[in-house]
Amino acid sequence: MRLKKWVGTTTTAVLVSSLMLAGCGGNTKTDGNEGSSGANTQSTAPQAKETVTLKAYFPGDKPNGFDAVLQAVNDKLKADNVGAALNVNFLPWSDYGNAVSVKMSAGEDFDMYLDAPWLSMNQMIESNSLMELDAGVAQRPELKASIPEEMWEYNKFGGKIMGIPLGTTQGQLYGLLIRKDLREKYGLPELKTLGDLEKFLYTVKEKEKDVKPFVINGIKADKLPFILSESANLALDEVLEIGVNMFAYSIKDKKVTGQWASPMIADGYDRVTKYYKDGIISKNIAQEQNAETLFKQGKYAATYYAADGVEGLKYSEMLQDGSDKLEIFIPNREKAKPYTAFQQWNFLCIPASSKHADLALDVANWLSIKENHDLMEYGIQGKDWEPVGDSSYKVLSSYSFPGFVLTWRPTLNRTPDTMMKDDKKWFDFSTNPDNFTLSPTAGFNFNAEKVKTEYAKITPLHDSTFLPLSQGLVPAEEGKKMMDKKMESLGGQKVIDEIQAQIDVVTSGK
Repeated sequence: MRLKKWVGTTTTAVLVSSLMLAGCGGNTKTDGNEGSSGANTQSTAPQAKETVTLKAYFPGDKPNGFDAVLQAVNDKLKADNVGAALNVNFLPWSDYGNAVSVKMSAGEDFDMYLDAPWLSMNQMIESNSLMELDAGVAQRPELKASIPEEMWEYNKFGGKIMGIPLGTTQGQLYGLLIRKDLREKYGLPELKTLGDLEKFLYTVKEKEKDVKPFVINGIKADKLPFILSESANLALDEVLEIGVNMFAYSIKDKKVTGQWASPMIADGYDRVTKYYKDGIISKNIAQEQNAETLFKQGKYAATYYAADGVEGLKYSEMLQDGSDKLEIFIPNREKAKPYTAFQQWNFLCIPASSKHADLALDVANWLSIKENHDLMEYGIQGKDWEPVGDSSYKVLSSYSFPGFVLTWRPTLNRTPDTMMKDDKKWFDFSTNPDNFTLSPTAGFNFNAEKVKTEYAKITPLHDSTFLPLSQGLVPAEEGKKMMDKKMESLGGQKVIDEIQAQIDVVTSGK
């Protein structure tokens, strides 16, 4: 899903105090070559700290070349007198959540790990297994400044910072990536409206023998009603996504509802039904897993796009021949200012049992200084990458660090120099908090503990009924009735009531 290698842009300069507070006591580091006399340097230089090795657990495979990069990181941590070294352990995705929970329960001594509401973060908070970080973050200016205030404010749990929010974009912006060369081939104007998009897709279907109109991986098709609605990317009557699969929140009546029942995207469901029936959407959509490859092979004229720094980069190789054959269609692009809760999905957490919590925060602060961030995120300069200005970079090796586990900082991340101009434009748009409308549900994180039995029962409906409806396999009206009926029979109303109660707490007084 979103747990892939993302990239971001640098929007602020490194703070003048970027080498402050390297140690837990906030001692200033001096380089010893700033023009002071030898005697003066000797009298003011801090004593070299004893190095403590911090253990970290992250999901996925160890990146190519990681050992060399980690050695360089540890060397620089030592040179900067932080007093820490990193011991990073990667665990298989298939067992990561369970493995970390077991380690936590067994009282294993480790200092940082990736957690999230979709993993075990809510349960860890409930059991007081995580360190509260408010005071520690406040004392570390580089860390605090590298993440927008909105991300800190609206990613708290029970009003407290329970993990460092890791993300690059500040909200969701949806669209399609299309073949510009095919649009121009048939004399069609730049696509600005859903009507323009529809004409393009139907023209391809009618006139192209070897190119089909549109492909998307089946698992991502629940986004189609959002993309194909006249309300796409606009802040209108409803917040369509609240971080709970299949559900939405209506600002109009302040009620939780099913996304399938939302009047704001009803036209999107109707279009999906029509496009599937007319052969615009692949008939194989339910099983489709190779949309990216098929589009790259030139077999389709349009595919899914999100301004997240990931989707667009998948297709950069199509432009290596110097052509300009791709472009991005964003519905309501000039008016786009979608709702956002500034919610992030990945958090760097510190176990309450860690003996070195302050030092772990010192390392997080150190990684919030641009040169240190770049070292871990992109590797060794000149070997793994080289800078292209202040906000881009050229890849030189196969090193690819999963920044979502540790290093994502919206104000520091760079974009690769292969990024499409259109893609960079919309990604930059999505990293700026000012381009979004604050959702009244901002700060809401659903905890299903009170309704875990009912929630477990309705969760399979996403794949069995909700996705086929979103894919067009089941006609809109029929699919909506099926969702209502099944939700009722499985106790879905109890889940809705619990979501409602938790949202009411967040929205009261706003």
